[in-house]
Amino acid sequence: MPIVSSQIASDATQSDGRRWIRELHTDHLGIKHERNYLSRALWDAFAALTEYATQLATNLKQAEISGNIARIITKGSLAVTVLDHSTVDENFSVLRTYYKTATELEAIMSGDFLSARTDAQLKNLFGYNQAQVDNLRSTKLTPAAQSAAAIRAAAGV
Repeated sequence: MPIVSSQIASDATQSDGRRWIRELHTDHLGIKHERNYLSRALWDAFAALTEYATQLATNLKQAEISGNIARIITKGSLAVTVLDHSTVDENFSVLRTYYKTATELEAIMSGDFLSARTDAQLKNLFGYNQAQVDNLRSTKLTPAAQSAAAIRAAAGV
């Protein structure tokens, strides 16, 4: 999701000619992200502002997806995911890639999380038809959900 406004809040020249710059970036939720840095004397602060705004949006999305994946692989279907800066599809794509190298427990929790998704979501995620989704549920997702429930019961969760 985008950064909706960016501004240079202050640009103070230092005694040696360098500049202390303070930027304010506001995202689509109204959250302000501040950046402070010391630049060289001849510095295009507006170009830096624009470049950083683009990078900030990317960083916010990547951090959100990483947090979602961390919650999914540890909490399974109990994970509460956030979609402020990323989309469901972007998160599912990363989860699908992550699953390939997941530990056994992470795979169980990922399967448990996916078992709580709708058939339509699973079709979109995997590009499957209904028969393939039914097979996925019966061979992978339901057993993962049962294993996750057993782990939670053993842990007293």
